Amino acid sequence: MQPRVNLGLAVALLAACTTARPPADAEPRPTADKGDAPMPEPAAAEDGRDPAAPVPADVASDEPLEPLALRCDGAALARALASRDLRALKTGGDGPSVRLLATWEAVRTFGDDDTLAAEAVDALVEALTAQLGRAPPRWWIDHLASARWGGDASQPLPYYDVQMTATGDRRGELVEGPGKTRVRPELLPVLAEGGGKLHVDLSAARVAIADLPENPGTVVEVARARAGSTLYVATYELGAGGFRFPLRAVTRDGQRWEATVCGPDRQVLGGVGYMIAELVVLEPTPDPDARPGVMRPSAGATGIAVFTGETHGVAVDVFDPATGERTLAWSSDLWFARP
Repeated sequence: MQPRVNLGLAVALLAACTTARPPADAEPRPTADKGDAPMPEPAAAEDGRDPAAPVPADVASDEPLEPLALRCDGAALARALASRDLRALKTGGDGPSVRLLATWEAVRTFGDDDTLAAEAVDALVEALTAQLGRAPPRWWIDHLASARWGGDASQPLPYYDVQMTATGDRRGELVEGPGKTRVRPELLPVLAEGGGKLHVDLSAARVAIADLPENPGTVVEVARARAGSTLYVATYELGAGGFRFPLRAVTRDGQRWEATVCGPDRQVLGGVGYMIAELVVLEPTPDPDARPGVMRPSAGATGIAVFTGETHGVAVDVFDPATGERTLAWSSDLWFARP
């Protein structure tokens, strides 16, 4: 596939200063004279930005970018990135989120057939695996690789195929759970309802994880460390697209903390609204010498990763398991702020 260089990153990022999405009647690209062929785009710089693009005067060269990423502030981050060298941010930057974003923005290209370059996916997955200590879920990688860009100025965000079916999606089947929830089949045997609550049955106790959702079809995701007693619980509306949703850490004694997952951070709901999510507890690899059938307790969770994908964005948030603070955030399309 012959890669096609997109519009320079700085032009795109600068546009985000005024709006996260261009109007539907966006003006066509300027031409030299009426009736002439479109003016050729300037060659992109080695760092992926357009060398002819203006640099916003209000962006401080030493402004920390990691806090912007951890707030999932795509528009503000776009303004800041417009004046930075992506090559330097890929290896240095001021935090892991910025390094991942710079790695992605530097390689994100689409071919003549509007498909995302495989090299871009490989580069992002390699960097993310090194950061997390494990590879992202297979469905998430395939979802990212499904990106298609139509080249329409009124729709700057690519389309990602969720492979929605009557019974599930790209990740697999969804079944009806207690309280008319939707859950993955592996969760169903331990999930119960009672007293207006959802419960998870652990070997040592039954843990109330949430109030029964008011809306039928609410998706419930639960994860825990090996033999762990803390449950990490997320609930979201299946058809609401990639809007933000809560993540909670719960024990038999009650809730320890609650955080907000940015996910793709959809700003408007239009067209197909559908999101896939998976919670992954990051923890050291189990002892290979452990006896078969014996579950060794985890040495301790190092992070709670929430992988998300919807029709117009792919993202990952990572949270501190002790405090619920976001420690890493990455979005394929700058949290719905890509112009």
